[in-house]
Amino acid sequence: MPMYGAFTAPILGMLAQTSAFGSISQNISNMNTGGYKAHDTKFSTILATTYSNNRDIGGLTANTRNFIEQQGRIISSTNNLDLAISGKGLYILNTESDGSGDTFYTRDGGFSVNAGDEATDADNNTYNESYITDKNGYFLQGWVADGTGEVTPSSTTSSLRIDSQAFNTGGAADAAASTTASIAANLPATTSIDGTYTTKGSVFDSAGTSQSLELVWERNEASQEWDLWVVPDGSTFNQIKFTDYPSNTTEASPTATYTFSSTGGLPDNTTTTVSYTASDSTAVSFTLDVSDITSIGSEFLYFDFQKDGRTAGVLDSFKFDESGKIIGRFTNGLEETLYKIPLATFANADTLDRFQGNLFQESTTSGTSTLIEVRANNADVDIFHEFAHFIPFAHELSNTNLQNEFTHMIMSQQAYNSSATVFKSLDEMTRQAANLKT
Repeated sequence: MPMYGAFTAPILGMLAQTSAFGSISQNISNMNTGGYKAHDTKFSTILATTYSNNRDIGGLTANTRNFIEQQGRIISSTNNLDLAISGKGLYILNTESDGSGDTFYTRDGGFSVNAGDEATDADNNTYNESYITDKNGYFLQGWVADGTGEVTPSSTTSSLRIDSQAFNTGGAADAAASTTASIAANLPATTSIDGTYTTKGSVFDSAGTSQSLELVWERNEASQEWDLWVVPDGSTFNQIKFTDYPSNTTEASPTATYTFSSTGGLPDNTTTTVSYTASDSTAVSFTLDVSDITSIGSEFLYFDFQKDGRTAGVLDSFKFDESGKIIGRFTNGLEETLYKIPLATFANADTLDRFQGNLFQESTTSGTSTLIEVRANNADVDIFHEFAHFIPFAHELSNTNLQNEFTHMIMSQQAYNSSATVFKSLDEMTRQAANLKT
């Protein structure tokens, strides 16, 4: 090998160590970057290559290796939009809200809600659609729940629109009429004949409108027997029962009559059907459970009136759970699953192409993504959360090991200095040889 060819090895050595320093500096500077995955530089020998003049040149080259599947440090957070992954898998992102853009993968679960396209509601009011995005404004992808809150995993994902207009109909957003109600109270056993007590309540009609009503309890002539009169809003008890009218006046029948036991109770599941037309001409019908009514002592007590049904609601807030569900809370008090976040896995995730710090793309060696559903722990799943689970109110930082980085820095510095020394010695020898000619 000619003397000038001897320069190849130390030059390649210095270039390789420079590449190593680049990896080290990036890892250290990003040690607190969310979802950042460290990489290092591995060296391989360049086998001697024989040229036409039969002179060989050898050396080494630098290769980058990612540690994408290695878990990063997880810290707690007070931000409800922070979601960490414990285990394998990556979030799926798309550059466009309709999913037509480029797809990226990340471990950075520091999300935010950003405005999307401008739209117009039913009243011609303009608003902006809102989506869950990463710090780059790329759209987090997930599975959409149906109207009952159930999610069916598939290969198709969508951007997660989270504004109230996205859920103004269907599921928890819709009104529902009351079908059942229950009341808890005590009617004094010492009440005289025709003595009355009034309890109040309300139920929802089919439009979700609250319909107020009164429940009037009257002691009748039989021992421990009470009549119940359900009085709709807008009516009065005297209009229902004509107690102040002549005896020959026809009076309306009570809604129900109950006979209490010697201990002052009623059998379990004592119910009656209540049906009437409200003051706004809306039909109301529900089953009233009075099992928690008692007749003891001398004190009237009113405890509670419960009913099902609901008014119409709009999305008020949302949260993540450990299985990746996005659960929305509506203004009517209901909670419902809106979406579920899948995780993308790869045959060789460490060979994904690094687009930038914490964003990756598929490569020829990584394989294509497989979407995995993270399931919460339950009786049907023996292994807790299977291969991974989510941690709400937490953030995964870099997996950089600072101690290892400083060790690699010292070794790379020594290798660089050694190559530089060889280069300098070769340079001096070359100069000396050139001077011999003169």
